Amino acid sequence: MLSRIGLKYPARLHCQKVASFLSDSDRADAIILARGTQVRNRDNTDTEVDFRQESNFLYLTGVQEADFYFLYDIPNSKAYLIAPEENPTLAVWKGPGYTDKELLARYDIDFVVRYPCLLALLRDEIQPRRIHGWNRPEQGLPLKNKTLEHELEHYISHRLVHPAEPSATTTVSYQSLTADDRSHHHHGPYGDHNGHRCGHHKHPLVLARINKTPIEIALSRESTRITSDAHRLVMKSARPGMFEYQLEALFRYECARQGAKNQAYLPIVGTAVNAAYLHYTRNDTQIKDGDLVLIDAACEADCYGSDVTRTFPVNGRFSKEQADIYSLVLEMQTAVINSMEQGVDWREMAILSQKIGVRGLKRLGILKGDDTDLIESGIIRTFYPHGLGHLLGLNVHDDGLGLSIQLPPPSSYATSASASATEVSVDGFLGTKESPIAFHRTAGELAPPSTRRSRSSNAGSTSLYATPSTKLEPGMLLTVEPGIYFNPAQIAYALEKPYAAQYLDEPTLKRYMAVGGVRIEDVVLMLPNGQVENITTAPKELREVERFVQEGQQEYQRSQQMDNDGGYSVTEKKAKVVNEKTCSPIVIERVSEQEVPRGIKKRVGVFKKLLRAIRNMF
Repeated sequence: MLSRIGLKYPARLHCQKVASFLSDSDRADAIILARGTQVRNRDNTDTEVDFRQESNFLYLTGVQEADFYFLYDIPNSKAYLIAPEENPTLAVWKGPGYTDKELLARYDIDFVVRYPCLLALLRDEIQPRRIHGWNRPEQGLPLKNKTLEHELEHYISHRLVHPAEPSATTTVSYQSLTADDRSHHHHGPYGDHNGHRCGHHKHPLVLARINKTPIEIALSRESTRITSDAHRLVMKSARPGMFEYQLEALFRYECARQGAKNQAYLPIVGTAVNAAYLHYTRNDTQIKDGDLVLIDAACEADCYGSDVTRTFPVNGRFSKEQADIYSLVLEMQTAVINSMEQGVDWREMAILSQKIGVRGLKRLGILKGDDTDLIESGIIRTFYPHGLGHLLGLNVHDDGLGLSIQLPPPSSYATSASASATEVSVDGFLGTKESPIAFHRTAGELAPPSTRRSRSSNAGSTSLYATPSTKLEPGMLLTVEPGIYFNPAQIAYALEKPYAAQYLDEPTLKRYMAVGGVRIEDVVLMLPNGQVENITTAPKELREVERFVQEGQQEYQRSQQMDNDGGYSVTEKKAKVVNEKTCSPIVIERVSEQEVPRGIKKRVGVFKKLLRAIRNMF
């Protein structure tokens, strides 16, 4: 999307930001060498799967094509894009690749080097003593020259920096983490939010990505805007009798129509009890009248994703029980967003949402007992089994939750002349023209986060669970996504345990089981003034949601009526209408079908067939 408006991704700034986390000795005579994603095929076929660039490589380069490498000469602030060799045979099938001149114009780099020349560049020109690698850079592309391949791998391997703790190239399993390291978010089984999915949480790339630069924020705003539009379309188009996959298709369509064809994650479209399954992606159930629909879906803009969830009644009317739970979840989210500001501990926000959830469920009669006992019991996990939210960026669960903010190590490292300006800001991405954010304030000072992890053995003085501690700082993008779910297996398990069952009012609980689940999720941005901005625009207030869905139902009914009445196939009757401006009657002569020009009749016929086809789909 940046290329459409003539902007380059700020790769050089990002490289300098990453380098700022290295010590003086680690920067001396050192380079950053990263390998991008290669073309992948389906199992045992020659059919390619959808390409998506590895997030950290994109952060360093902005490149969204396959088989590239990248080299950043730290002392000299020079960026080299290592491009695959031109392949005339491949060009027959895929079209020609970019020329060196086109690559230089397209990306924020100084030099283009074709891959077979990488060894000569390293050995004869740059001659680095240290290589800070990402994504196993020593495992290169085949060069049809085994000797050269071996020499290149040997050269890189013997200079790669291997820290004492797990490196970015080491996979840390979810099972190997301590309980305090693990995330309680609903996406937890697929990895946590502390950087462990793609590398250790102290890797400079993880640290650099926590605070977003202006163009990163602009791309996240765009993906969230498109995502919000797609949620609106789904809410207006949903009706009883449709299938969940049809809503997914509509969501994907609207995103692709606006130029964001990639989804940030598999869309979750759960109706009724399916909404209580946190990672439900089958999306194959028919929607019944009276069901709630939970859709957790978002697109990417230049690989920067969003993450938005909306829950709404498919018939446009919340039942009493549905409205009760929806209002409680909205209360939880609103209280958190209103309490967020610079310096606030994210763990405290999670605890706030959980306490409101406990008190709300007691108010509805679902929970019973003393407030303090309920809070300390941990019973809220039965209904709210995930964390409050996560960082967002190139990954939908971006790395770094659990890290606090501090400046990088003091250094005499001088940035290049092109990046040594006293201020780099982009008006309109954050705040106003009077208060733009400046992420690059002075040479060598880029406002990144700390390597310090705050570990707390408990969540305050209670046994409430919470996501890892993080102090909120400007430039952070986070999601706020509380939820209340009536998961049959989870509820049955709690009722079987006397310790948990004593807090549950079973008759009342049964009345609410049909709700399924409610989650409301927004993307929020920490501003330079320490305040928070909700950049999500999809409707979420209860009455607004009802009105929005009802408007969609009415529009559909009008289109049906037009089709049933013959659409543009009118009779010779005269109709009187009133001019809105003059209030005077106007007589409109309607023509017969025979008098309609043939071309118009043909287009009307096609339009009617299209309307019937859409109606039959739904």
